Amino acid sequence: MPTSTSMAAHLRVSREFHFLAMEVLGFVRMFRTMPYQYTQKRGFSEVSRNGVFPVLIVGAGPVGLVLSILLTKLGVKCAVLEKSKTFSKHPQAHFINNRSMEVFRKLDGLADEIQKSQPPVDLWRKFIYCTSLYGSVLGSVDHMQPEDFKQVVSPISVAHFSQYKLTALLLKQLENLSFRVHNWEGWEGLNHGHVREKQILMGHECVSIDATDDWINVTASFLKEGKCMKRNIQCSILVGADGAGSTVRKLAGITMKGEEDLQKLVSIHFLSKELGQYLLNERPGMLFFIFNTEAIGVLVAHDLKQGEFVLQTPFYPPQQSLHDFSPEVCEKLIFKLVGQELVDIDVIDIKPWVMHAEVAEKFVSCDNRILLAGDAAHRFPPAGGFGMNTGIQDAHNLAWKLASLVKGIAPSSILHTYDTERRPIAIFNTELSIQNFRAAMAVPATLGLDPTVANSVHQVITNGIGSILPSGLQRAVLDGIFTIGRAQVSESLLNEKNPIGSFRLAKLRRIFEEGKSLQLQFPAEDLGFRYHIYFLT
Repeated sequence: MPTSTSMAAHLRVSREFHFLAMEVLGFVRMFRTMPYQYTQKRGFSEVSRNGVFPVLIVGAGPVGLVLSILLTKLGVKCAVLEKSKTFSKHPQAHFINNRSMEVFRKLDGLADEIQKSQPPVDLWRKFIYCTSLYGSVLGSVDHMQPEDFKQVVSPISVAHFSQYKLTALLLKQLENLSFRVHNWEGWEGLNHGHVREKQILMGHECVSIDATDDWINVTASFLKEGKCMKRNIQCSILVGADGAGSTVRKLAGITMKGEEDLQKLVSIHFLSKELGQYLLNERPGMLFFIFNTEAIGVLVAHDLKQGEFVLQTPFYPPQQSLHDFSPEVCEKLIFKLVGQELVDIDVIDIKPWVMHAEVAEKFVSCDNRILLAGDAAHRFPPAGGFGMNTGIQDAHNLAWKLASLVKGIAPSSILHTYDTERRPIAIFNTELSIQNFRAAMAVPATLGLDPTVANSVHQVITNGIGSILPSGLQRAVLDGIFTIGRAQVSESLLNEKNPIGSFRLAKLRRIFEEGKSLQLQFPAEDLGFRYHIYFLT
């Protein structure tokens, strides 16, 4: 479990050597203390023969791709299935923490490439709270003071780098390792339908799993010339890295535990160099929390120079539907939050999503043959940026253990240590993400825009007395209540001359000064964890 920063001094010099030594040699001592029921049940070192993959990975996001790279470098044959037909260009995750960057240092210059490609730190070091991007600033938090860098006991710094850009760099590394990406139309190139190692099969959805004594039979569906086809693939170990809605997790019968449906949101990906240039010159930052009488949202500035942004805004179905967020409507919403119209706005993508805080009841199942990693194993609120980072670190923990098993060095029971080590980290990061989410909500709550009240009102209209109303009237009531609520941030109320406004602004300043708003860096949690169980002592 994670501990406090008291570990920092000890870690300063020896962290990297310790992790390398642990990965290569650490499991040897484990065998001397392994309980008697942990035994090798099958010859995993022989499983590369007869068309049976040692490892099949479902999911070609950052977690699945990092795992593929690490396994290949360790000499383990693997292939990847991805249900999407193409790689997403939606920016999604964007913050890479210290530990993930340390992992990337080992991947042929990947960390260096990220650092060279990311925006300069001065362009993303701040979170800014405002009434509009051209309007009044309510406060800001600078997360990258010089003293902050002195406290981080790591050979490399954090990074701000969009997920789709990271995916492109990972695919480049896999190409250098002789991997091939097969798009969803080119199945005739798959060697008469046979799946081979070092292939990423796009448009392949895992639809069933059947475990026998000798292997796991995975059935994947795909489209060929408009017809739904199926392909069977045998593997010894199946890794589900297929995201928050993991099919592998569901087929394996693994349940999630925690808080679900914390908030529904719509993510709007758009481009505007005009907006990027303005923010670049006037108020550069990574996150902009915007509250005004017409709209509320959080703007993520993925790249100010390129003018690439994602707007996150609350979403309240069934009174609202995704059809209510057409590109034209999204443009108007963006203009309300910006504070003026943008000539060059280009809405690229609109996606609904649900915020959860859950961890799988187990990461290893089916006699150590089905494993979960990344969002398939844990779903966090994005506050703090722990989602992708925890998944990358899952892959790093898992890769060398799979390699030691496949090569016959370790028994299959070594995979129990993956659950023992990574699940407590996921639970801790879930709790920390919830704390961060609540810290982020402290600002609107202070302004009189408490999100819990908004969600309670929505519940009453949806499931309470409001449910008897026709759907159109429900929508009108909800919109009316939210309009009244947003009046709390009107200029007439939120000013120093108004007693209520003055009190709220003073409280807001204290939140920022005392560091009680959403934070960006968590070096104690990113780097300071250790394991209490004896497996790797």
